[in-house]
Amino acid sequence: MTLDDLTAREAIRQLRIDYSTAFDTMDEAVVRRNCAEDIVCEYPMAFGGVYEGVEAVLGLFRDNWRHCRAPLETLHYIANHSIELTAPDSARGHCLLLDLVTRQHEGSAIATQGGEVNPLLLIGRYDDVYVRQGGQWKFARIALTMLWPTRSD
Repeated sequence: MTLDDLTAREAIRQLRIDYSTAFDTMDEAVVRRNCAEDIVCEYPMAFGGVYEGVEAVLGLFRDNWRHCRAPLETLHYIANHSIELTAPDSARGHCLLLDLVTRQHEGSAIATQGGEVNPLLLIGRYDDVYVRQGGQWKFARIALTMLWPTRSD
């Protein structure tokens, strides 16, 4: 593995962290910056299914953010990130997701089965495709598979 390979892998790892943090902090600019214009997001049907293009993804995120009263009411923890460089400007990877809801509001669409005493919303796995555009790594595809409380595979 070369220094360029290690640098690319670390940039992709940071991309995944930035994506999760941007969702949790409701930072639309960071989401936009980290997604290719023609991104395809494949979410379980409970989250709307397939979204094509960054504007469609942002529309989904805005719909979710309307249920949050402040940033960090959701927390997306990622772990076990594995990255495979497939070409100088492309890669694929996968990681595990723990999705928590720190504050739950009456009538909100974002609520856990356990309510306030158990903030765990879901356990999942992201399968991603990354592209480097203009020197910056971006998401070309994100596929989320739910593993708990129900499986979407």
